Amino acid sequence: MNLLKPFIATALTLVVLSYFLPNVSFMHWTTLIIAAIVITLLNKVVRPILKILFLPINIVTLGLFSVVIHVGLLWLATYLVPGFQINNLNLFGTELNQFASLLVVSIILGFIQGLFGLIL
Repeated sequence: MNLLKPFIATALTLVVLSYFLPNVSFMHWTTLIIAAIVITLLNKVVRPILKILFLPINIVTLGLFSVVIHVGLLWLATYLVPGFQINNLNLFGTELNQFASLLVVSIILGFIQGLFGLIL
């Protein structure tokens, strides 16, 4: 049950993101499910290990390096799941690079996941 709730929240969040943001896309529903599983597992298994490894940097940056860790995990999920893509985002007429696009999507993903986590 500890992995089912975050998995459902992640899957719903990816559906909402792909509907509202043109740069987040997946090929099929199976790709969505696999991406949700991969993101959930990365957040539950790899993220705590990376937070411990990068604790000194995180302390120096007052916790802002956690955002970089989350962006890296999101990039890793797009790399591991073929058919799940986050392309460059065009924000207010300015095309953002891959890192900035992942940063924006990561912030929105965390916010919506938090909302779905409260509802579920």
